[in-house]
Amino acid sequence: MKEANREVLDQGSLPELLAGRARRSSDRRLAADVAVGVIVASALAVLRPPLWVPLAALAATLGAYGAWGILDREVRDAIGPSRTRLLPAARAIVALLGAAAAMTFGFTLLAAMLGTIIS
Repeated sequence: MKEANREVLDQGSLPELLAGRARRSSDRRLAADVAVGVIVASALAVLRPPLWVPLAALAATLGAYGAWGILDREVRDAIGPSRTRLLPAARAIVALLGAAAAMTFGFTLLAAMLGTIIS
C-alpha cells in the first residue's frame, strides 16, 4: 500500500479526518468554502439544471463543512457563558445539516442513476 494511503488510514474515521483537515485550513479557505457552497447551491436551486438536487446537496455539504470549521475555531476561542453554550449547539446543528446534505447527495444521485423503474 502506498505511504500516502497509510497516512490517511492512520488518521481515524471520516469525521476525524474532516475535523483535522478543517482545523488545519486557513480562515480564508473556510470562508471561501461557505461562500462557494451557499452561492452554488442557491444558483442550482434557481436555475434547476439536470441533476440539480444532488449537485445542490453537494454544494450545501461544502458550505456546511466550512461553517463547521469556522464554528469549531470559535468554540475553541470562546469566552463567556453565553458563547460557550450557543456555539457548540450551532456547531452540532451545522454538522447535522452537513450530514443530511451528504446523505441527500448520495441518495438522489443513486435515484438519478437508476432512473424510472417500471415493474
